[in-house]
Amino acid sequence: MASIMYRNNHDGTFTDVALTASCAYTGDGREMAGMGLAVGDYNFDGWLDIFKTHFEHQAPTLYQSNGDGAYDDVTRSAGLGGNTRYVSWGTRFVDYDNDAHPDLLVVTGHVYPEVDQHDVGDSYKSPRLVYRNLGGGKFKEVSDQMGPAINARYSSRGCAFGDYDNDGDVDVLILNKNEPPSLLRNDGGNKNNWVNIKLRGTVCNRTAIGARVRVTTGTHTQIDEVHSGGSVMSQSDLRLHFGLGRAKTIDWIEVTWPTTRKVERFTHIDANQFITITEGAGITKVVKRQE
Repeated sequence: MASIMYRNNHDGTFTDVALTASCAYTGDGREMAGMGLAVGDYNFDGWLDIFKTHFEHQAPTLYQSNGDGAYDDVTRSAGLGGNTRYVSWGTRFVDYDNDAHPDLLVVTGHVYPEVDQHDVGDSYKSPRLVYRNLGGGKFKEVSDQMGPAINARYSSRGCAFGDYDNDGDVDVLILNKNEPPSLLRNDGGNKNNWVNIKLRGTVCNRTAIGARVRVTTGTHTQIDEVHSGGSVMSQSDLRLHFGLGRAKTIDWIEVTWPTTRKVERFTHIDANQFITITEGAGITKVVKRQE
């Protein structure tokens, strides 16, 4: 079916603008299954882009924001159009190696166990997929380089992300059909630098849902927002994690709070820290990574 995008009219109502925003269909006008969803600024232009997963025989879709409320389907030019093997579900932009370029992780799994009883080229259980952000608007699938936890086969659905062991890289919890969940610990992602930011609202909502953060190192600026829910029925860590590559110092962190739209800026912040920023009170807690 065609996808729906609801624009907030600021009066308690919404309007479906997916067609005029060019994200109701693929770039060649096709309806898609629409299974999982991720938003993130993968190309660092200051606008949140949309990544969608779909059913088997359908490539995922990457919609690049034009900054004017409309989107372009850049799936093929981004290198994401070749993988149509699996039914894909939960997904998220996540910088697994902290190189300051958000990558993509996708969990997969068929809906019909019966496919294993027929020679149709499909299987009920399938591996996870990882696409590395190469920069320049390009991705490359690197799943076969990511170890047994990524290549293990399950029929998965939701996935939630967060640094559960507080070692400076993002881990993932995956829900599997009729099996225990999989907790994938990221080992080695913290070889590059990073910062983890927790926001606490005082005027806005307590968990700062809707707050936007900009992190700048040199000429490189990343953005992210605090999201409530995401992907397929999943809630990730509300803290925002930014990979910083080789940068040891953040030139500035800018927070735009919801409700008031007030902007607060903090300069010359050391990397490799867990930082709490409280609305109106500034940086209220700093914890360095435990070695």
